[in-house]
Amino acid sequence: MSKSTIKALGEVNLRVKNLKEMTEFYTKVLGLQTIYKSKKHVFLKVANGYAGHTQVVALFNYRYGGNKRAPEIASTTLEHIAFNIDLRDFELEKKRLERYGLEVTVELHPEVHWRSMYFEDPEGNKIELVAYDKNVK
Repeated sequence: MSKSTIKALGEVNLRVKNLKEMTEFYTKVLGLQTIYKSKKHVFLKVANGYAGHTQVVALFNYRYGGNKRAPEIASTTLEHIAFNIDLRDFELEKKRLERYGLEVTVELHPEVHWRSMYFEDPEGNKIELVAYDKNVK
């Protein structure tokens, strides 16, 4: 069997009920930059990707998709979306998110030396901000 040629994550797409509210959350609370917007979908930059393809979270208005049924958390297998942050920003970021009224929980993952915080977006998707911490053992 040959080795995969994957170089980076290109995008994560979420089918959303309220495109305006979700766009505001991902831009104002998480600070992602809008790179394309229409009434059907919004593409938000996470980071520079590989070979010119930006890493993206895309929000798709379910009313315009092939499946016109509103998404339900129970109908997805998505566990969460994780974004990397710098360990030096961890505590400040946690406090900042709490000022938005978000319930933030912290977990340590000693097997991979990660310090993580978890919270939910307005539609109940779990978001993780994760930092490498060599002291997590």
